[in-house]
Amino acid sequence: MKKKLLGVLLATSMVLGLTACGSSSAPAADAPADSAAKTEAAGDAAAGDWTWERKIEIVCPWGAGGGADTTVRQFATALEKELGVSVVINNKSGAGGVSGVEYAISQPADGYTWLLNTPSTMLAQISGATETDVYGSITPVCNLVHDQNIFVTAASSPFNTYEEMMKYIEENPDSAKCGVMSITGLDNACVIGTFGDKVESVAYSEGAQLNSDIIGGHVLLACVGPAEVSAMIASGDMKPILSCTEERLTMAGFENVECTGELGIDCYYGPYRGIFAANGTPEAAMTSFAAAAEKAVASEEFQKWAVTEGLDQRQGWYNTADFQAMWDQDFKDLTEVFGQ
Repeated sequence: MKKKLLGVLLATSMVLGLTACGSSSAPAADAPADSAAKTEAAGDAAAGDWTWERKIEIVCPWGAGGGADTTVRQFATALEKELGVSVVINNKSGAGGVSGVEYAISQPADGYTWLLNTPSTMLAQISGATETDVYGSITPVCNLVHDQNIFVTAASSPFNTYEEMMKYIEENPDSAKCGVMSITGLDNACVIGTFGDKVESVAYSEGAQLNSDIIGGHVLLACVGPAEVSAMIASGDMKPILSCTEERLTMAGFENVECTGELGIDCYYGPYRGIFAANGTPEAAMTSFAAAAEKAVASEEFQKWAVTEGLDQRQGWYNTADFQAMWDQDFKDLTEVFGQ
């Protein structure tokens, strides 16, 4: 029963966490203007206390081709211009993202190794899928984007709507499989929240392989972010069937896709992707990184990409304080529901 309730409960906790943690990059409505200015000036001063002397590494705990990988690579391009040093992406996939976390925290906490992460690895810890203390080993620095989850299928699949898809699944239960990037992640929670036990999740370590298997008809569905499959939808190799959102997406190519909200399915979430540092990383380095990251995310280049990939549908940027609060609240809420 707990497993079947995962989609609804997790969606609720994610919404509550996000609602409670609005961005504070602008001063609060009742905060004096001079106070906000002093806070911003203090942040700028702290950022200036750190000098970048060599290239930095951002660890991506998932393979090439997935939403996390494409996000961090786009971010790295904009970040290099702000830091003035090279940014190298190191994909360390495995164990639902936990292998990448373990690698990142094993490196020197000297300000030159960072981690792109999502709630999936925290869920792995909470659910007992790993003994690694993900939550207790890393510090949130800033959040970059908040994605949606959508279900896609091969262009050749014999259904085009949710109703047709469910009829096909009922008639062909053996083929009812959905590819996800992590059994302990939000994508699998989305499968459970939408289909219950009618669809079996199949974990992939590489987004490119999942895409290939969808197009080839080797797996019926995939639960992914729009950014991961937009090109293949545009080329006609895949077609979107359902978005896990309150309202239909407004991005090009997805306007006519049904959403869970209109169908009365209580499953509305997608992963947020942020930057973390291993505990013990110098405060000045994290402050400097966050300041550069905010400019990188706000850059015309990154924002244009975000719109193209449908990452403008939800608030993405969260500064350090807000991201820490969101991360802490999600850990508390999810532990209450899924703690072992």
